[in-house]
Amino acid sequence: MRPWLRRSAIGLVLTLSSAGCTGGVAIQGVDELKGEWKGRRFGPVGNAPAAMIVGEGGAYKGVTFLDGGDRAFHGALVVVRPGQIRYQGSDGMGTVRISEDGGRRMLKFLRDEGGVDAVFRE
Repeated sequence: MRPWLRRSAIGLVLTLSSAGCTGGVAIQGVDELKGEWKGRRFGPVGNAPAAMIVGEGGAYKGVTFLDGGDRAFHGALVVVRPGQIRYQGSDGMGTVRISEDGGRRMLKFLRDEGGVDAVFRE
């Protein structure tokens, strides 16, 4: 293999492997995320507090508390492989990163087209 090709292949492998990182908190299945989560949602309708419940099988539903009235949202979480989570919801789709903040798990929803959709804490 030519040296430049080998470097390109190594760079591609490193890029792909880092894309699935979850900030050190890997889960095996979406049921590990069941429960109530509180945080903020960001988007065209505004930046506002929100609450979400993740149920059996990764289905989620929640409410964004906007000044002009509450707005419901829903979707599903899917573990593509251990440590890599995707979401598809009423406002888009993307990747979910899990980390720990002050001993509590934190979910960060990252849109496929760029930007942060939401951040929730247990």
